[in-house]
Amino acid sequence: MYNNQMLRLEKSYTLEKYEKTLTTKEYYTKFVNFDETSESCKICDMYGKNWSCPPFENDVTDSWNKYDHLHLILLQLHYDSFITDNIHSKEDIDTILHLTLFNEKRKLLQSLDKKIREDENLNDTMVLSTGYCNICPSCTKKDGMECRYPKNKLYSIESIGALVTKTTEELFNTEIKWIDMDKGIIPEYLTLLMGVLY
Repeated sequence: MYNNQMLRLEKSYTLEKYEKTLTTKEYYTKFVNFDETSESCKICDMYGKNWSCPPFENDVTDSWNKYDHLHLILLQLHYDSFITDNIHSKEDIDTILHLTLFNEKRKLLQSLDKKIREDENLNDTMVLSTGYCNICPSCTKKDGMECRYPKNKLYSIESIGALVTKTTEELFNTEIKWIDMDKGIIPEYLTLLMGVLY
C-alpha cells in the first residue's frame, strides 16, 4: 500500500459506539455457552498458543460468578468507499486492520484502563477484550514459559464463553460483518465487542 494511501486510512472511517449494562447472571443465562465458543476457538491460529486463549488450565468461566455486573461496549467502524470499493491484498488488509480496527481497540482499552484506575468503585474488575491478548509481541506460551504479566493479560469476551454474534444481534440489534479474505473485500463496517465485569 502506498504511503499516501496509508495516510488516507485515518480519515476512511467513522465510529459508532453503543453501551449496555446488565447483571452478570442475566447475561450468563442468555449469552454464554463455553462449549460452543471453545469449538469456534479451535479453528483460530492462536488456539493453545496464547495464555488468554483456550484450552485453559483453570476454569475461567468462574469469572462469571465472581462479578455482579457486565458493562458491554460495542464499537463499529464504518468504512467509506476508499476501503469498501477496492479489492485489497492480504498484506493491505493487514495494514488497514492495524491502522483502523486494532488501533481503535488499543485506544478503547487505554480509555477503559484509565477509567478503572480513576474510579475507586471499580478497583475489582475484569476487562474483556476482543480477539487474543497481544500485550506482548509474542506470547510466552508458545515457548512453554509462564505468562510475563499474568495480572494484565486480556481474555477476549468470546474466550470465556460469550456468544458474540447473539449478543450483538439481540442486545444491540446489529449484525456482525466479516472480511472476505479470498476476494479481498472489506465490508461497510467492522465490529468490536468488549466488556467490563465488575
